[in-house]
Amino acid sequence: MGFSFSLKNANAVGHLIEGNVITFLDESSKSSEMLQPNLEFIDSLVTRTNDDFYTSRIFWDQLRPDIERLREEWNTVRQSFQRLSNRNIESESSLYRDNRRLLYFFKSLSSILSRCKIKTLLLPGFEDTSLNRMMYDRHFLHDLVRIHPGDSALILQIKERLQKRDTSILNAFSKFETAYGNIDLWPGVLLWNDNDSLFLKAESENQLVEIYEILRYEKGSFSYLRNHFLKKQESKRHAYFFHLSDLHFGNPESNKRKLRLTKILETHLSTLNDKSTAIPIITGDLMDSPSDSNKNTYLEFCELIKSKGFENPIQILGNHDVDTGGIFKRLSNQKSIISSLSGSNNIEIFKDLDLAFVRFNSNTGGNLAQGAIGSDQLMTIGNEIDSIANKDKLNFIALLHHHPKEIENPGWYAKDWYEALLGKNKFEKTMKLVDADLFLEWIENRGIKLILHGHKHIPKIHGHKNITIVAAGSSTGKVKHRDEGKTFLTYNLIKYDIENKRPVSCSIIAEENLGSGTKNMLLHLL
Repeated sequence: MGFSFSLKNANAVGHLIEGNVITFLDESSKSSEMLQPNLEFIDSLVTRTNDDFYTSRIFWDQLRPDIERLREEWNTVRQSFQRLSNRNIESESSLYRDNRRLLYFFKSLSSILSRCKIKTLLLPGFEDTSLNRMMYDRHFLHDLVRIHPGDSALILQIKERLQKRDTSILNAFSKFETAYGNIDLWPGVLLWNDNDSLFLKAESENQLVEIYEILRYEKGSFSYLRNHFLKKQESKRHAYFFHLSDLHFGNPESNKRKLRLTKILETHLSTLNDKSTAIPIITGDLMDSPSDSNKNTYLEFCELIKSKGFENPIQILGNHDVDTGGIFKRLSNQKSIISSLSGSNNIEIFKDLDLAFVRFNSNTGGNLAQGAIGSDQLMTIGNEIDSIANKDKLNFIALLHHHPKEIENPGWYAKDWYEALLGKNKFEKTMKLVDADLFLEWIENRGIKLILHGHKHIPKIHGHKNITIVAAGSSTGKVKHRDEGKTFLTYNLIKYDIENKRPVSCSIIAEENLGSGTKNMLLHLL
């Protein structure tokens, strides 16, 4: 059977087709802005079911008694549902948990949408092509429903054209992460059941039809599709850059979280193609301060992740790596530690990827936790680039520690006392890259399209002219969270297309409640 839905109702559809009634009601009760679209959606679904719901006449006759009973009850239940936005969220008693009729109604409605063991979601691409237009077409949905007229599969179709900024709305769908991680391959179809999920890239109408025929007529359809479709899809190899930063080893909390971070990275790596190259990129503050003990803790971490299948990390130093408190620019007896971690090359080239990472030392000047690069360093690196044979064939990515562009504090962030004391503007001045304008102009003139940095402990993807700037947060969660007991342990995942020699997407991955599992907070196409 098929169902066509609007993006504004994606959360409602996503929760109800999985049987998550309490979650749906929780989301609806947060505000009238959340409640009203869901109210209109249920109103339309119950009273005008045929508008968006497609199935065979035989199957419709089976569903009719349940739908007619829901229509009879809706007027009464509707009043209880409308009162959700007025409930006291802080109270122990919940309006809908005390209203069994409300729960029973939505459980019955959910059972109609969730009865199919296999769920599928059509995901058009973002370009204006005939295939993408067809995937929004109701006639095409009708054609697919002829293959699955009953409950062999649920076919979900988005009504309005999908924009890149809208994709996170679809996170309410179970297993959506499988498709989200392959957003550069859309259009395609996400398939899932209770135990498995697949995203299959679509190249034609015939291929989409074939996928749905296999789902209908092959008992082990997921295994068959994985062997006959997914292997072809994975032949387009990717490399992955795990962008970490601000580990601060030597800090007790950071040391304690070393194994948790390693397990998270190992788990994430296991979900990628076995043949994929995975390179950790660490943009500074490897240690809380330069000491032999802290250096050894960092090197132990590097060996740990290498033992899990990662390549040698590419690292640069941050202000905490070169001075005792992250503020005072003194080297003294820490020179040997700093020298051993700083690396001898400003440019690291991966010939098989046609890729070069350019390391900038942003610890050469500035006061307190400020950074500077300086014109001499820019000149030196420029000379090194110009000395590379066939440099025009390389894709350059810039690495530095300090942020070249101001980063706003997110809602989860809690200020330290000194930040609150100084105020936003004065605190930012103590952290900034003082020659950011000079650096960004140099990057633009060199045609570099991607900058990776750390320092602020806040992940962010933003732009400057035609340059994408990616900030990593603290990958050990060395940051204050406004909710007690939580943190923001985070890293970025950059997907690199080996065939076309370019980065295609960047995801911000984070775990706020340690041990609860990571979430893909944002995916940005590059």
